[in-house]
Amino acid sequence: MRLTVAEPTVRIGGGASPLALPASPLPSPHEPHMTQGSQTDTPADRVASVALNLPLDRTFDYLVPQSLRGQVVVGGRVRVPFGKRLQVLGYCVGLKASSEVPEAGLKAISRSLDKEPVFTPLMLKLARWMAQYYRCSLGEALHAALPSAVRKGRERRKVRFACLRLPGEEAERIADEIFDKSPAQSKILRTLALMGGEAPAAELKKATATSQPSLNALEKRGYLKSEMRLVESEDPLPHPPTSPQQPPRLTPEQHRAYDVITEGMSRGRFDVVLLHGITSSGKTEVYLQCIAELLRLGKQAIVLVPEISLTPQTVRHFGSRFARLAVLHSRLTEAERLRQWHRIRSGEADVVVGARSAIFAPVPALGLLVIDEEHENSFKQDTVPRYHARDVGIMRARFDDALVVLGSATPSLESYHNYQVGKYTRVMLTSRIGGHPLPPVEVVNMSEEWAGRGRLRVISRRLESRMRESLERGEQVILFINRRGFSTFIHCPRCGYALKCLRCDITLNYHQKINALVCHYCGFERRPPSSCPECGLEQMHFSGTGTERVEAAVRELFPERTATRMDSDTTKARQAHRDKLEAFRTGRADILIGTQMIAKGLDFPNVTTVGVVNADVALHLPDFRSRERTFQLLAQVAGRTGRGPAGGRVIVQTFMAQDPSIQAAAHHDYEAFARHELPLRRELRYPPYGRMVRIICRGRKAEAVEQFASSLGTALRRLCEQLGDGAQVLGPAPAPISQIRGRHRRHLLIKCPNSRSVADLMQDAAGMLKGPASVKVVVDVDPQSML
Repeated sequence: MRLTVAEPTVRIGGGASPLALPASPLPSPHEPHMTQGSQTDTPADRVASVALNLPLDRTFDYLVPQSLRGQVVVGGRVRVPFGKRLQVLGYCVGLKASSEVPEAGLKAISRSLDKEPVFTPLMLKLARWMAQYYRCSLGEALHAALPSAVRKGRERRKVRFACLRLPGEEAERIADEIFDKSPAQSKILRTLALMGGEAPAAELKKATATSQPSLNALEKRGYLKSEMRLVESEDPLPHPPTSPQQPPRLTPEQHRAYDVITEGMSRGRFDVVLLHGITSSGKTEVYLQCIAELLRLGKQAIVLVPEISLTPQTVRHFGSRFARLAVLHSRLTEAERLRQWHRIRSGEADVVVGARSAIFAPVPALGLLVIDEEHENSFKQDTVPRYHARDVGIMRARFDDALVVLGSATPSLESYHNYQVGKYTRVMLTSRIGGHPLPPVEVVNMSEEWAGRGRLRVISRRLESRMRESLERGEQVILFINRRGFSTFIHCPRCGYALKCLRCDITLNYHQKINALVCHYCGFERRPPSSCPECGLEQMHFSGTGTERVEAAVRELFPERTATRMDSDTTKARQAHRDKLEAFRTGRADILIGTQMIAKGLDFPNVTTVGVVNADVALHLPDFRSRERTFQLLAQVAGRTGRGPAGGRVIVQTFMAQDPSIQAAAHHDYEAFARHELPLRRELRYPPYGRMVRIICRGRKAEAVEQFASSLGTALRRLCEQLGDGAQVLGPAPAPISQIRGRHRRHLLIKCPNSRSVADLMQDAAGMLKGPASVKVVVDVDPQSML
């Protein structure tokens, strides 16, 4: 029997999704009483229902002791005993007069941490929806909605820092010397040098995937010192405005978009507007002026941007208009995030700009939610709870009666389909500001570039020629490739042996700067071998191209020019991202080389040539969205040029020149791409013509993983037949990357006709999704990655 909570049916995009929670099992005599966590209406406060950050689909009853009576609030944090632990953080989600078991069987709350709720009733409702739809516990959903600094509740605290005792260049030299014997210590020294010589120890260990013993060893050898420092909150807005700037006059297209959005805001009802505007068409200006109108209505706005687009440039745009601005993103310290969160909660900020987790910002009166670059897959979280910020945002706006604006030059096919079927209102911006045309795109077939020459050039002759022309005129160049390192794999030309990670089913990447082979999944490092481990051939081939190889090619072709590289290897320091972009903006760098972090959100009018070094990277991935992502990335990269009076040109290097995604991007034709791709999706029942669930089974024993995945597939197929709603189970099969960090991986895909089908199926399958102790089961609803 299916137990549902009496809440209204709600809809995200492709279908209805009931707010339903599974029935709770009988309570254990050794744990607090387990209850359904939905009864929050009783005013009495003798017993509290508490949600914990544990993978358990239930809440727990705790006695409110007399000393805390009146201090425990629904939506507040509490400390409770659980098992052998005495001070577990929990969230009160309900108060009532009594429990189903005698009070003698209840444990008591230890402490109440909040006089006022940190979660409003609407945010509790949103968390319940997340728990049900994304298959996590209510406690896990609430835990994700609070910044870690807020959960800890400390604005001033001491943090252990690791500091170099020697100059950065000397640290890098020593890191190279000790690499063979102590690779973990080598990585710490190298990374700390890149981070400016000092960093919080916890942050350093996370960045290097190392542990405390390696830090201790370096400290003992005299290379590091550790010290405790008092960390206080700072203002993350580097240049707060002294007086807001006056907005420019809108173009006719912008004014129409402004009218549609502001009319929707004035109605005070939930709706979704898709702002489909080509690159440099002025979407940001529309956001800014609509938000200004919203503030006159006495409401607040949240603006979500992908983490990689959240540059100082973005903050400056909003800071130049709104003095009461708050910023939330992962580059802030814990103390900074805590201060910003309290400003938002107290109503001191009218506008919140942030990345994915800013969707939970506690604005008192949300009136407008803007999701810029809504197609970006970085809005999907890859850990529990695996939520999509766009979809959670739409649900939050529905609960708050707020307006949602989804902005993109290349909307996701899901959002485009929702416009086609009448769920969203679309507004188009088809012209660039200033009348500048979209840049012409030249496609260079690298098969022809390679033919008869025996050696493939990293930079084609055509791209080199265009770069020279731009540089000689004093203009700038951007080169894009979505791979870091020097070579993406090393193989033997005689026997074909390829060097793979010992713990992951993936080839190792060669990083020339540190002369090491690196696994980009688990962080494993080793020196490149002098000969083939399989057949003994003394010359291995270094194949594939990453940002390091492109940088080397640029320095060889243009030795007199200044080039700067932006990828996750060169931006480890806290301000590195800002400093590199500022150097390029002010002309101290002529050529910018980078990964997807430079593909969007940047406005440099002096850039007249953009080169895509390898457009085929995403096309070869085993993912039904590979063409869509290729088209989106190429269109976004192309938008980095042609923004000034000098115009611009894009050179796309590819071995697949006739692929529909590359041809559509070359012609700046979104509609043509959608016309080609959507019928294929419909035929195969892929989103937007259905919803998907990906289930990954992983464990250290391959046989146990395979056996459980097989039995799970059989059980799920039987369940789908019983439900009879057309859901289809594919697999199990080895995941495309069949092993990561020593854990074998098999996956299943479930295609469902709509989100209601997903909810029903996952609810009925809850008992099946608990594997044996040796197998972990991951449920990913609406997956964005198939790897």
